[in-house]
Amino acid sequence: MMPSDDSNVIPDSFTGAIVAIEGIRDAAVLLNGPTGCKFYHGAVSENQMPRTDFLDPLYYSEEFYFGQPRVPVTFLDDYDYVFGATDKLEKILPVVAQKGHGLIGVINSPGAALIGDDLLRFIKNANLPVPCIAVENTGFSQPMASGFQDTVMDVLTRISPPELPREKGCVNLMGISIFHHHWQGNIAELTTLLQACGIRVNTTICAGCTLAELKNISSAQLNVVVHAEYADALVPFMVEQFKMDSFIPPDGAPVGFKATESWISGVCERLDVNPAPALELIKCARQKSHEALNRFNALTGLPKGATFAVDGDASLALPLATWLYEYLGMVPVSIRVNTGLPESMDKIESFLQAIDCAEAWQATMENETPDVVFGSGAVISRLGLCGDPFTGIELSLPVGTYQHVIPKTYMGTQGGLYLIERIINGLAGC
Repeated sequence: MMPSDDSNVIPDSFTGAIVAIEGIRDAAVLLNGPTGCKFYHGAVSENQMPRTDFLDPLYYSEEFYFGQPRVPVTFLDDYDYVFGATDKLEKILPVVAQKGHGLIGVINSPGAALIGDDLLRFIKNANLPVPCIAVENTGFSQPMASGFQDTVMDVLTRISPPELPREKGCVNLMGISIFHHHWQGNIAELTTLLQACGIRVNTTICAGCTLAELKNISSAQLNVVVHAEYADALVPFMVEQFKMDSFIPPDGAPVGFKATESWISGVCERLDVNPAPALELIKCARQKSHEALNRFNALTGLPKGATFAVDGDASLALPLATWLYEYLGMVPVSIRVNTGLPESMDKIESFLQAIDCAEAWQATMENETPDVVFGSGAVISRLGLCGDPFTGIELSLPVGTYQHVIPKTYMGTQGGLYLIERIINGLAGC
């Protein structure tokens, strides 16, 4: 039987704060904490966005790096928790500064936040040539989206982008991080759809951007949100700081053809741009999927009637559950949401009630193993221990051991086709 509590593998605000800074190509996190807080975040950051195509172990052989190129750490021990981390902070700051970063974010681990070290004082006394920010408290186990947004706002406040003339038809993508699975492929796919309508993507805020791009964010005409729960605090911040409006997709992230049409149409309406070229791309993808689904259905009768489960953020669960039911005729047996805005969660619950599947809301997968499960690699692996056959499609981290070489996406037109390919091949093998 699969345990119903997966809270121990759900990333929190501490992880969110780290990936916000590590998502900037020329910025780095300096972690004030024990080594146990370093290795996972250092490995994930480098795996999600490698900074170089080679690794010279000697370049990161210093005591604070432990052979990893990301997230150097003060490696606090019991002595430091009693007497403070003064000596180690004074020693590590110059070492990190000489690595050539454009910004350093000094972040306390949850335990280090209890010591009371004044990070701003250390930064000031170090007199470094590199600008720094201090994140003394990441939120104590708040949702990852909370720590991510708070740190993005700290970064933007520190670098203080100037007010620039607005470029018509130019947007920033907002509300996506390098911790999101296939984040690069998702951004590339959304950029393709926007470019088809003559819309230029200025930058993606704290997800593969540079500091120079962040300083140029106010030149965009509009901020376009991808995952609403990763941008709800940023939206009013952007208005207050830069007088910038934002588009929040009412139907969730652009996952599945219907939500993608809604997303691109909403953006184009705000920019007074014709969405027809992007809608034509979606129409062509629908035709491709129709041909594949017709062949598969003629042989198996599927995917109509197959059961599915979704475990993830509301911005993914809402469009995915709607699309799988309305477009593919699949039946939801479990929709579990870890993070989401209240309005998105209400929409999911109302949708399930309308299709007589209210019992699927926040249901566990203990009693009935679905045919297809969408979730993190941890959720899929744990369900696999039950022994029942099913198809697992990873939509979020942590992921399994499969190494993706070709870029993937689960958003937009190519994302819709990729998910359909995974579903029909998975059902054929069950």
